[in-house]
Amino acid sequence: MRILGGLLSPYVMRAALAARFKGHDIPVEMPEGGLKSPAYLARNPMGKMPCLEDGDFHLPESAVIAEYLDETLDGPKLLPADPKARAKVRLLARFADLYLAPALTPIFRAREKPEEVPAALEALGKALDQLETLRGADTPWAAGDAPTLADATLMPVFFFLDAFDGAFGTAKLLEARPGLAAWWARAKASPEGQRMVAEQGAALAAFMAPRAA
Repeated sequence: MRILGGLLSPYVMRAALAARFKGHDIPVEMPEGGLKSPAYLARNPMGKMPCLEDGDFHLPESAVIAEYLDETLDGPKLLPADPKARAKVRLLARFADLYLAPALTPIFRAREKPEEVPAALEALGKALDQLETLRGADTPWAAGDAPTLADATLMPVFFFLDAFDGAFGTAKLLEARPGLAAWWARAKASPEGQRMVAEQGAALAAFMAPRAA
């Protein structure tokens, strides 16, 4: 079993974290020939990352991959048995995909379209307010006392709040959201969080190096 993609992607990292929270370390590799090669498109016709390779079975889409790993790998369950608790985990993960990550996208393009940054920061602040409300009680992890697929989804996105803080003040947005700030401090201090930050940090540095040259 391996995950095809790059660890800078929060979607690839979501799948890797899901496995790690269950006690498994699945290799993460870029596909041979790239995302648009005929071989990769035969596995994932959308040509995006990640794609899970499990023998001759190939599965795209990070949310689906994370649930597949939770169902097939030994270890603690990342989706609670209680229907309401399970729905909350899925809600937080869905919110990250539909509202939080898209608010960060213009910041990635800041060099090409700097005029979009102020609106993006405003949208990001609004999304964090909404997430703080949806999360509710201040629990050690995003949706309870143990890691879930909500943490696997949110943590790789929150990495970029820290990574972009020097240029855009994104980490400071958490100061007004104490529940999220406390969760993020705990999450990135966990063994899985420390490894994630190191890996995404190294991948971001490698990505930015050609632009700085």
